[in-house]
Amino acid sequence: MEYKTEIAEGSICQLGTVVRDLEKAVMNYYKDFNIGPWFFWDFKQPEFTDLYFRGKQVKRYEFKIALALAGNVQYELLQPTFGTGTHTEFLEKKGEGLHHFKLYYKDIEKAIYNFKKKGFEVLQSGRYGDDIHVYLDSEDKYGVLLEIGNNGDIGPYLKKYPL
Repeated sequence: MEYKTEIAEGSICQLGTVVRDLEKAVMNYYKDFNIGPWFFWDFKQPEFTDLYFRGKQVKRYEFKIALALAGNVQYELLQPTFGTGTHTEFLEKKGEGLHHFKLYYKDIEKAIYNFKKKGFEVLQSGRYGDDIHVYLDSEDKYGVLLEIGNNGDIGPYLKKYPL
């Protein structure tokens, strides 16, 4: 696909930025940096499952994303649309900006275990389609969150920009 590339285990596969207006951000990144094409999804229930934030199960949390490749790394723009999670907290505390970098791991449970041994606790997790994502609390050490994920299939995109 045009928004994914093969990546080695443990390598950075994504940079993610939280924004207030996804459509506007996509157009700006395309116009100013020629990043694109962009592919859009809505992460919401019932497809968005197994949601946990700060150790508690979340019934409903939603956000929209757009993905594009910038070289060999996926760039993700996220706009929270309902509920409280790491993205909404980030916008409230810092405003728009770089939120996370994501490392690819096939075995997520093993990766969580190994990162916990290094002092990184799970902040938020969820599943969308075959994709599992886990945000680790690394902000104090790195200024951004660390996400680990399996880069699983998230199904067909809703739309593309530019067409």
